[in-house]
Amino acid sequence: MILVILDFAESEDCRMGRYWRCCLLGMILILSALPLGAQNGASSDAGANGAVQPPLDSITWRIVGRVLTTRGEPLDDVAVQMEIGAKAEIRQSMTTNLQGEFQTEIKLDYARFPRLHATFVASKTGFVGGQEIVDLGYNEKSSPVYIVLREPKENPDQLSITTLIRSVGPHLRGDAGANITEEPARQEFARGCEELIDRNNAVAAIPLLKNSLGHTPNCVECRVLLSLALITAGSWSSADQQLDQALKTNDASSTRRAEPALVMGALRSWQGHINQAAGSYVHALEADPQNMLALQELGRTLIAQKNWESADQYLEKALRAGAGDDARLLRVRALLELGDVNEAAREMDRYTAGREVKELPPAARALFSDVQVRQALLSHDQVKSVIVQSPEELIKALPGLQGLEVATDQSMLEQVLQKTGENVDAFFKNFQNTVSLEKVHQERLGKDGKAKVSRDQEFHYLLLADAERPGLGIEEHRSTAEEQESELTGLHQGLMLTSGFASASSVFHPLNRSGAEFRYLGKQILDNHETHVVAFAQKPQTAKMVTRFVTDGGSALILTQGVAWIDSNSFHILRLHTALLNPLPNIRLQKQTTEIQFQQVAFSGGTTNLWLPQEVEVTVDWKGRVLRNQHRYSDFKLFNVEAKEERKALQLPK
Repeated sequence: MILVILDFAESEDCRMGRYWRCCLLGMILILSALPLGAQNGASSDAGANGAVQPPLDSITWRIVGRVLTTRGEPLDDVAVQMEIGAKAEIRQSMTTNLQGEFQTEIKLDYARFPRLHATFVASKTGFVGGQEIVDLGYNEKSSPVYIVLREPKENPDQLSITTLIRSVGPHLRGDAGANITEEPARQEFARGCEELIDRNNAVAAIPLLKNSLGHTPNCVECRVLLSLALITAGSWSSADQQLDQALKTNDASSTRRAEPALVMGALRSWQGHINQAAGSYVHALEADPQNMLALQELGRTLIAQKNWESADQYLEKALRAGAGDDARLLRVRALLELGDVNEAAREMDRYTAGREVKELPPAARALFSDVQVRQALLSHDQVKSVIVQSPEELIKALPGLQGLEVATDQSMLEQVLQKTGENVDAFFKNFQNTVSLEKVHQERLGKDGKAKVSRDQEFHYLLLADAERPGLGIEEHRSTAEEQESELTGLHQGLMLTSGFASASSVFHPLNRSGAEFRYLGKQILDNHETHVVAFAQKPQTAKMVTRFVTDGGSALILTQGVAWIDSNSFHILRLHTALLNPLPNIRLQKQTTEIQFQQVAFSGGTTNLWLPQEVEVTVDWKGRVLRNQHRYSDFKLFNVEAKEERKALQLPK
């Protein structure tokens, strides 16, 4: 028996946890066909020329494989059908386990099967089926490959395989057809193109395009079309090999085409290799500088890299070259990030072209709304922000800054923002469902500062990770002591409803940094902790998350400014003060301030401590009324562990 162990070098991306996207030829679905040796005592001794001789009777092959999604997630309960032989003489069925793995052994008669020629077809409800082909001789080493199953609904933020085939397929078909001279190859190529481009039947197209390529191995167009069929069918490993050969042949030609590098860029993008994708698109543009799809997709990749200015430049070129709506919407996104709201609005108008907003696709409607929000924010006057106020003005306006050791420069700012941002990012990524006791005191104050109306309420307060907004989403729910879902009340008594404090630190999240200006104020002792004090003010051009103030007469968007006290050792936010940056006289909102004190909460049975609000006070001056709400949180528990046992009647909201 011969045991072969395949070992793969681990790249930097793999060590960072994205191993599934690394090492295209060996890290995802490993489908290794290993000969275990000759049966019935047959010998495998090397001959005189050093080559391993085939067994005299039969071979037992051990098949090991794995099936994943395009995002690299293992898929369990996938039906895998193995067909052996050119006419599928032998069939065997397998099912993947929780890790997406499957395995089997099969004994083959060497006289009938001198080579292992097997097709693996994977299928699962809710996914587009995939397949991979293994073709090995007895003395050949197996090549690790993988099968990818795609969801029918393609990611709207990515170029779709359908769009890619529709864009490049007709040109490749026309140019290759003119260069294929042998009639059998020409016929098979025409039928393969018909199956792939016209009928969207990649599985039927693959053998036809393979056969035509066998007659014309230097046909770059044939090889790229075959790679597109393989990608569609889920044979990404084989597609990568075909594209690699197409690129080599293309680069050696005096008349280079853009399509090999363009398709390779799309494949790398789908795999999550953004830097490699960008390099491939640049390579495509070297062959055809006006290729509108390469310009558009390079712009899309630069957006993913947050290189907004370069993205805008390439997307503008793509539009001049004839690109359509996808490029226009991508440019709107880049312009908003750059703060050029007026140009973004003009580009959005070109996209809508008089259509009703409700007729637009969901992603376009959301972008349209974002443009409208930014235009509304720009129309409001702003007060003198904490970014430009003198230390004396700041301390006068915010007595909590008494004792501040004023900074003489901004040398500490970047370090504080980076480390605080890392903590905020970790908070949202590692957030666990929690429940706590919330006590709310609401009051409406008179001109003498005394409460004229007040109300006390108590809730079980649930914070749930929002699966629809990975990384930054937290849902908030309240229930009564009787375990019935409830809401804060008091509007009929002229009181105010407030919520959403667990996400208040998001202004320091790395994704939101560009939406605000920051200023390092200095150091201050706060509750026996040395803190870094940082001021911030949202920018109307690029603000990522804005507050909505809702009244019985409508609503208005609010920009905020504020000050954060950040522990100088742990870089966790201990206290946060926010205030209104843009008073809204049209709805008579003159003031809104929020004071949040955070505490570190350690959960029994939990693996991560969370910094959560402990006390919150919100004060609003609206229509001459002063409203104040106080929230206090205690008795924190993990919802799925302790709370589930102690409050069995408490159910997750539908």
